[in-house]
Amino acid sequence: MSNYFSYLPDVFVRTSTYRQNNVDPFVKTKNLFRRVKIRDDVEGLVTGFTQYTIVNNERPDNVSQKFYGDPQYDWVVLMTNNVTNIYDEWPMTEDELYKYCTSTYNSPEDIHHHETFEVKDTRGNIVLRAGLTIPSNFTYRRPDGTMVATVDLVHPITNYEFESAKNDFKRNIYILRRPYLTTFLEEFQSLVEYEDSREVDSNTGVKKTTDAIKENFIPVKPTYSTNIGQTSSVDFAVQQDFGNITVDTSGATIEEGQQLSDGSTTVTTDESSTSTNAASSNSAITETASNTTDSSSSSSSSSSSSGSSGSSGGYGGY
Repeated sequence: MSNYFSYLPDVFVRTSTYRQNNVDPFVKTKNLFRRVKIRDDVEGLVTGFTQYTIVNNERPDNVSQKFYGDPQYDWVVLMTNNVTNIYDEWPMTEDELYKYCTSTYNSPEDIHHHETFEVKDTRGNIVLRAGLTIPSNFTYRRPDGTMVATVDLVHPITNYEFESAKNDFKRNIYILRRPYLTTFLEEFQSLVEYEDSREVDSNTGVKKTTDAIKENFIPVKPTYSTNIGQTSSVDFAVQQDFGNITVDTSGATIEEGQQLSDGSTTVTTDESSTSTNAASSNSAITETASNTTDSSSSSSSSSSSSGSSGSSGGYGGY
């Protein structure tokens, strides 16, 4: 089957719908969407095809080897018979058929339906065809009025017989004659090739679509966090800076020997010492304040004296 893919053209497939790092990500692969079908009006022509019945356990590559001398043309056998699913459309082996029946039905020997036998008149003409699906109580009267016995008219079909008949129908296929194989391969290759287009490289024959607006210009939109929306893929700065701030209070303690910011109070373990230090500090502050008061008084006195002298010196009351 690998020979089939060698005839398919290559195509560059974009692996992402947007550009990453200013590079368009493309991967070259086989274009599996290029497919050819045998025309219905030439299928089964005597000149081009021959009928063949698949034997038990025979695979498509076995049939290819038998008719073409090479197993790699098994896809030709399948294509000429429009087989797209080998598991459903290719006949099963006897072992596979029995396993299928046991897994599908309660018992392969149970009755699936009833069918007719072939019925003829007194002249030998067929008046009732065989293989017609009928109910079990079906009756039939010949044109001359005689009744056909049930034993000569109806017979049961088991589940295994029903599935076996369907499987045998799949055994009848058409094989492309060997003289036409080369022509078939050439025409197949010409049909799967691309037509002239600006997307197809004239040298390599590889197709690449680079100017699709939907792929190149639609940006990737992140999802956002809402009360009823989906989980966000982007954390906003306001959420990072103000939404999840943790305050560390482990270092907010005062230990022995440390001084406060005023530089005068030292922490000790003795409450009386701390009080004394604080009292000394307060005395120092009071003394400083008193000195400041005295200085202010002196300044006031000096100002008064200067004012008196000035007044007596004839400055007009200034």
